[in-house]
Amino acid sequence: MLKYETEERELLDGLIGAIGTLPDGHAEIDGLEVAIGPRGRVDALVDAQIGGQAVQLLVETKREAFPRDVRETVWQLRNHLAHMPADREILPFFIARAISPGARDILREERVGFYDLGGSLYIPARHAFVYVDRPVPKKNAKSFGSMFQGQKARVVQAVLDRRSEWLSVKELAESTEVSPATVSATLTELERREWVDVEGAGPSKLRRLRSAKTLIDAWSSYSTDQKPPKLARYYVPGNNALELAQQLDRACRDADAAYAVTAEAAAQLYAPYLSSISQVKCRIEPGRRQEEALERLNARPVSEGWNLGLLETRARGDVTVAESIQDVRLASPLQVYLDLLQGSGRSREMAAHLRSERLDA
Repeated sequence: MLKYETEERELLDGLIGAIGTLPDGHAEIDGLEVAIGPRGRVDALVDAQIGGQAVQLLVETKREAFPRDVRETVWQLRNHLAHMPADREILPFFIARAISPGARDILREERVGFYDLGGSLYIPARHAFVYVDRPVPKKNAKSFGSMFQGQKARVVQAVLDRRSEWLSVKELAESTEVSPATVSATLTELERREWVDVEGAGPSKLRRLRSAKTLIDAWSSYSTDQKPPKLARYYVPGNNALELAQQLDRACRDADAAYAVTAEAAAQLYAPYLSSISQVKCRIEPGRRQEEALERLNARPVSEGWNLGLLETRARGDVTVAESIQDVRLASPLQVYLDLLQGSGRSREMAAHLRSERLDA
């Protein structure tokens, strides 16, 4: 509790400092843990002056905020506001260490002010409108994007792939080979973002994806902010991209190595766009089997003139295959799309084409 109270005071001090930087801006705390109405209570009342105009902020605080969190808080703030005197402008206000983009959208739609430690500030007062939009603080961006990493990402991918189905924790755990605890935590995060619809409760609780576009947009935004995975470059003699990919398939089968082609070569097989492709990017499970597959290909490490690129892979489970086209195993269209977004040249054009053709969002 003491830690939360310290964080709460840090947020309030940050808000007061941010208002103080505005033209003719000044703010001070009028009260903490203030009773409102018969049973209500807000975390703080803040008296502010902005450009010579007075406004009182009715403040609720949280550590982090997703859409589901702010919807409940907005309702509470509106209820508190009904018990406040009408002799001054009083603005419902929300502060958190970090507020997700979806939560910010809801707060703006509801005309509820907000502030976070990244420096974002929204004050929709009648005579003093302020909007400063800053990225989510990097420390918190990691937690917001955690579902797009590791085993959680496999769960999210499965939810997207089966977007029309109602899915249970048990079913997803079995199909993704991810622990039920991780599946449950991932689905809870999807709920907080309001990206899934919910049916039932307890062990029989089911979820279904609400909007593929919203999910893909968020994953795309997260992916483009990350450093691309390391790429090991090789030259394999005398093949065009399709022949090289088919040769890769034979070599990996012989070595019993899990692999999946991605990026431009995969996009060209999923949804042809360019007249020719000269390079193949793929993931191959690390270790002895990868080494054996490369030996069978007679692949030579190079710094320039490469035609086979291996994206860094840490475990066999990181290599997922969606389907096989022309005897080539391909990563999922979503993974191919995300890898293209981190590419160069015409890769982003290919990404847009692939999304319109295969991702329906």
